[in-house]
Amino acid sequence: MRPTIDRTSHRPPTDCAVCPDAERCWEEAPAPASGFLVHRAVEIANGGKVFGQGERFAGVHVVASGCVKLLEVSKDGAERIIDLCLPGDLVGISGWLHGRYPHTAIAANRTKLCQLLWPRSKTSTPPATLLEQLLRKTARQLEDSRHGWLGLPAVDRVAAFLTRFAERAGSSLTLPITRSEIGSLLGLAEETVVRAMRVLRERNVLRVEGNRVICVSGPTAPSTAQ
Repeated sequence: MRPTIDRTSHRPPTDCAVCPDAERCWEEAPAPASGFLVHRAVEIANGGKVFGQGERFAGVHVVASGCVKLLEVSKDGAERIIDLCLPGDLVGISGWLHGRYPHTAIAANRTKLCQLLWPRSKTSTPPATLLEQLLRKTARQLEDSRHGWLGLPAVDRVAAFLTRFAERAGSSLTLPITRSEIGSLLGLAEETVVRAMRVLRERNVLRVEGNRVICVSGPTAPSTAQ
């Protein structure tokens, strides 16, 4: 799959300080001319590749809208989903350490990304204020990605995933991935995910209309364990 993003673009960068959505990305609007520069809102179609596992690091993106799924291929060729990135999340920061991306990033639906302006020289670094915010955001994303569903029974595992997703996307949400992909993320078979969602529906924890899920109990639905 060929990359969807044109990394040779010469579009002038935009200061995040002038963006109305800056607080969503950085929690507080950055000061003008403080180094928060991006190439604005590249739109990627559903299934478009942002970057591939093993590709040379070429920068960090911020999800402006939509959803990006992160895929990892093991040495035996097995592919699994390791996380979902929603608006405000960083995509690609993990490639900075070793100079290559450790996973593939694919748009899970129609997605817009802003690409952070990144130093091309190995001897130069981003501004200190940007580095501080990147460190803070990365730490928070790592904390958020600690999968609280690990070790739970299947029904509770699916409920925990939907709860986490609903907290980010709202109590009524359209899942950008299939039941099979949910199973890949949760370590469950697709049939198990389907059964678990049926149980949650029967318990009136949620309603399912195609890929649209409505959390009846709200984003803080109680444990479904009996």
